[in-house]
Amino acid sequence: MEPPGAHVPARWAIAHDPLTRLQIGAAAAATVLAIAATGDVLLLALLLGLAAANRWALAAAVGAGLSVLTRWGTTSLAALAGAQHVLGPAVTVGPPRAAVASGLAAAALVVAPGAPGSAPAFAAAAALLVAGPAVTGSGGAGDLAVRAGATAVALGVTLAARRWAPPRLAGPAAAGLGVVAALAGAGT
Repeated sequence: MEPPGAHVPARWAIAHDPLTRLQIGAAAAATVLAIAATGDVLLLALLLGLAAANRWALAAAVGAGLSVLTRWGTTSLAALAGAQHVLGPAVTVGPPRAAVASGLAAAALVVAPGAPGSAPAFAAAAALLVAGPAVTGSGGAGDLAVRAGATAVALGVTLAARRWAPPRLAGPAAAGLGVVAALAGAGT
């Protein structure tokens, strides 16, 4: 009797990268914080780094969090979601430099390397940064549709990046995007 998939070529095999209990808990907590838009963006960055168990992903998440601080002047996720509820999605509002900073922060999160199981947490955080009214807010179906669409796109890009981008290149690229996003958000 042979084990399942004994003669399956390596390129056809599905990558299996199990998460530890700590990673599962961190990913779940990060997803809840991002979807509910509550808590602090730097706590979210720490949880994302723990979920990915990757120093580059942590650096990218901290850079994205600092981008929120430099652009909006706060690390509160509720304030970020509230500002986007009033003004509109962050990538379409404000001076072009500030909008680009939000886009770069989200890009840092979606290209950050990590276990495939942590991808939904990174996608939810990226969607919050670019299109963030809280889904539990009073914005109605329009806000929910924008946020759901942004999350779906971010999840697709995150999964594709984790499947196709080599971690040795994706990690430094994600961290670099986070730093550039933080610098671009400064002074806006």
